[in-house]
Amino acid sequence: MSPLARIGIGTGGAPGPILFFACAAHFMHHVLVSLYLTLVLTLTTEWKMSYSDLIALWTVGSLMIGLGAPLAGWLGDRWGEARVMALTFFGLGAASILCGLAQGPLQMKLALGLLGVFGALYHPVGNSWVVKHAVERGKAIALAGIFGSFGVAAGPVTAGVLNDVIDWRWAFILPGLVTIVFGMALVVLMGQGRIPERDGDAAELAAHEAPSARNRRNVLALLALTMTLTLIAVTAFMTALPKLIEDLNIVSREGLIGVGLVTGTIFLTASGAQFLGGHYADRGAAKRTYVILFALLALAFAAAAMTGNWMLLPLAITVMFLFEAIAPIETIFVARFAPAARRGLFFGMRYAISVVGGPVGVWLVAALYDPAARFTPMLLVLAAGAVVIAAVSLALPRDREALAA
Repeated sequence: MSPLARIGIGTGGAPGPILFFACAAHFMHHVLVSLYLTLVLTLTTEWKMSYSDLIALWTVGSLMIGLGAPLAGWLGDRWGEARVMALTFFGLGAASILCGLAQGPLQMKLALGLLGVFGALYHPVGNSWVVKHAVERGKAIALAGIFGSFGVAAGPVTAGVLNDVIDWRWAFILPGLVTIVFGMALVVLMGQGRIPERDGDAAELAAHEAPSARNRRNVLALLALTMTLTLIAVTAFMTALPKLIEDLNIVSREGLIGVGLVTGTIFLTASGAQFLGGHYADRGAAKRTYVILFALLALAFAAAAMTGNWMLLPLAITVMFLFEAIAPIETIFVARFAPAARRGLFFGMRYAISVVGGPVGVWLVAALYDPAARFTPMLLVLAAGAVVIAAVSLALPRDREALAA
């Protein structure tokens, strides 16, 4: 049996291209939305502006990613996930090219805002697409998630290499062109009928797994709080990481290749943790694992706040490993408690929390960074936030209750 068949994609009339394009879209999404976080280090010199002022330009883009998510999910439910995925490729690619053509802060802010608009499409629609066609959902979600993590890792490397080999403009333009090519390939396969649409799920829930309306409301309300706080933390940490590495003075300060490679290596090393989270969620240990991971995250943030040398690197890997393990557990919770016919909308509502979480995370970096204290205040705030999340997560249904709700 093929690897695709083992996770339930590529069987029952659902061909492998669905998983391929879901993974490709997740990869390119994270490459493109992370480019600016590294290239901003060049723009501080090019445009003679401070890091805090330039990183704040991404606040609007972060806002758009969350603001458009419910509409994106609703559009996927009504128009079809495959069509919206094609729009995702074309829109992201065009927005990235416009970033590369920006002539000043205002144009960059507008282009980053457009990048956020199309960046809103992937997560609610892509997750719904994968869940609908997969039999073993945990594994499928984890695989698509890992490709997103590969994109997060590749973004800083892509930015650093293209910035130093060509210039910062082509570091936006070339990845944008590649993304558009993926969109063209998807449209061709759709026209050939090789990307099927399902009316229902490949894996139907058993009767005893169908959640009650009350249980659904309670769980989704608790998850809305924990996921908002989590998004604030992960946005702040990922936004700050390139600058944090630069401040350690462990790589050459000439160019961005060193910073990009170290940042990308941290993300890539941690990416496989999604299989760990998906594994325990599929086996009825979602809540227990969720609480434990946040408790460990609080310890990792606190240790990072007290570290100012190379030891920060393994701690950064630990933080990203824990975030990666948390992601599929949250997706499984939402997929389990959302109505199938409106799953895209519910996923969109999940990612709408980035309206608050994304900008607040970016704002934390801009507000709490100090040339003397560096990121110590921010890391302590994130440690406190992880403690709060772990405490709130204790109110989630026990694992057996969640499966038999």
